[in-house]
Amino acid sequence: MIRYLLFLTLMLGISFATEPSVYSAYLDSEFSEENITTQINEEINVSTSIKEPDEQLIYLNIENMPEKIYVGQVFTLTLKVTSLEKNQPYTIDLENEYNLTIMQEPNEIAPKAINYLTYVFKATSSQAKLPDFVVYYDNMPEKEYRLNGSYLKTVSLNPPKDFCGVLAKNMQLVNYQASTYTEDTNLLALQLNISYGNYDDFHLPNSNNQGIDTYSGDLNSTTLLYFAVYPLNVEKVEFTYFNLSKNRYEKFNIPIIVKRSSVSTQSNLDPQASEFTKFKIIATIFLITIWLILWLMHRGWMYPILIILAVAYLLTYLIPLKTICIKPGSTLYLLPTKQSTPVMNIYEEVEAKEMNRYGNYVKIQLQNNTIGWIKNESICTH
Repeated sequence: MIRYLLFLTLMLGISFATEPSVYSAYLDSEFSEENITTQINEEINVSTSIKEPDEQLIYLNIENMPEKIYVGQVFTLTLKVTSLEKNQPYTIDLENEYNLTIMQEPNEIAPKAINYLTYVFKATSSQAKLPDFVVYYDNMPEKEYRLNGSYLKTVSLNPPKDFCGVLAKNMQLVNYQASTYTEDTNLLALQLNISYGNYDDFHLPNSNNQGIDTYSGDLNSTTLLYFAVYPLNVEKVEFTYFNLSKNRYEKFNIPIIVKRSSVSTQSNLDPQASEFTKFKIIATIFLITIWLILWLMHRGWMYPILIILAVAYLLTYLIPLKTICIKPGSTLYLLPTKQSTPVMNIYEEVEAKEMNRYGNYVKIQLQNNTIGWIKNESICTH
């Protein structure tokens, strides 16, 4: 009996001694710092994984992209913008373009569901890259939608020596005129019409003094007024451009034929007067003499009319030009236009011959034979 009680007491002691240690170990493993951190992170991950993603509200696509682009070529592409917030205005920024000039962007972007926007670029070198198109709603500038620009497949031309630098769908020579510039040079003025071309790169060969005088219109039809100064011994100018529509070079050949101004031979303002001009004066005088003799002999009504017309034609060569006074500080312009290129500044009061008038401008010839246009207010009032 005593042995039984001792055995029972021993068993109960072992049970109470080991159970707290098992419970304590369980608590230590369950609430240790490492396990608590792991459990918190798991709860955060679960919370993040079930969070709703941001809804994309703007979609961007490029359309009408040329397959091949020449270096120097002006080209267009269309950016399609799909906006789910069709009444919200948005802004488009262009970033990170490379070897590319942005020629034209849309002036205004109307807030609507789908917009087709035209951009105009010019590839300035090989390995050109389109810009990144970055779009954001004006009321949410922090949320951007981006279309990364891609590299372009550009081709370099191998142009002839007389290449004028222009690649265009079409270029037409509308008009040209040559006139005396100085005693040793002539001025060649061109009026060109360029369609979808890099008109700002236009240049003529073998002229050290040239440039754009004015330009107007849009990319579809640009009117370019260009000038170049050549020595007297240059009789013609040849240049080519690259026709993008026909994929070939086309040539222009312009003769430099100077139209002499009507001045008196006694004034000696034009020492380079051609022999052909002198011949016209002699021929006109001869015809007047013949018609006068025939009129005296036959008394016909037609001869007086012919004589009057011939005398009027002759006077355009023989009547001296009017002398006018030019104010100091006046500017002599190449052409009678608002944006015309200044030829020179006149720093002191000088006299000049008035050759023509056009609008608010007067064409004059200075004593050194330089010809140009001044504004009406540059003429002395005394």
